[in-house]
Amino acid sequence: MSWQQYTVFLLESIGIYNKDLMLHYYRKIKKFMIWHRNKYGVDIDKIPDFADCKLENQKKVISWRRIARAVEKNDFYLRRLSFAQTKNDDDQLKELIHKWDNLLNKSTKTDDKVLQKIINENY
Repeated sequence: MSWQQYTVFLLESIGIYNKDLMLHYYRKIKKFMIWHRNKYGVDIDKIPDFADCKLENQKKVISWRRIARAVEKNDFYLRRLSFAQTKNDDDQLKELIHKWDNLLNKSTKTDDKVLQKIINENY
């Protein structure tokens, strides 16, 4: 399975349980790809499956592995793709927490301290 296929698999898997969360990731990833196309001329069909790990970790290149890892790590704000936390994202996260409390609750395991803080505040 390629990293692109794995990314699609992850998004589809999330969509089975929580379509709103899948659409959130989809919109952010689409915005990420559009930015790279406009800034560097990298079309979706030219995105490499993976790149040098150092460059990926420094957020200097686009790759399907980088996108997949962000989704895989439940990076709601997609900081691994250079996005910042926004008020709109916070509001959307709060809505998702209340709507899908069986999936996002105090028992949710995440390394994201901001996400954990918002979950804790809403329970």
